[in-house]
Amino acid sequence: MNRRGYEPLDATIREWAERHHFTLFDSIENMPDQVFRTVYLSSESGECFQIWVDPPQSDHVALHAADVETRDDEEFRQDWRVPVQALAAALDRAVEHVHGWMSRR
Repeated sequence: MNRRGYEPLDATIREWAERHHFTLFDSIENMPDQVFRTVYLSSESGECFQIWVDPPQSDHVALHAADVETRDDEEFRQDWRVPVQALAAALDRAVEHVHGWMSRR
C-alpha cells in the first residue's frame, strides 16, 4: 500500500481524531510498506478497542471496529462500507458503536 492511497481521506480522518482526542497511528517505524489509519479507545475498566480505515476503493471506503483486549476475552467486530463523502459521519458512528461495547454490563 502506498501513502497516497489515503490522501482523499486524510483530512477527514485527522479532523475526527483531533476532535475526539485520539492518537492517530499511520505506520510502523522502520516498516515503510506498512501504512494504515487506526486509533485505539480504552474503557475505564481497562478494555481496549480499535477503529481503522482501509484505503478507498473507487468511491467507497471500508471502516472497521474490533476488540483488542476485553474482559473474559469477549470478541467484538463490526465492519462498514460507506461512500467516501460519508466517512466523517461513519467514523462518529463507529465511536458510538465502540462506546456501546464499553458500556455493556
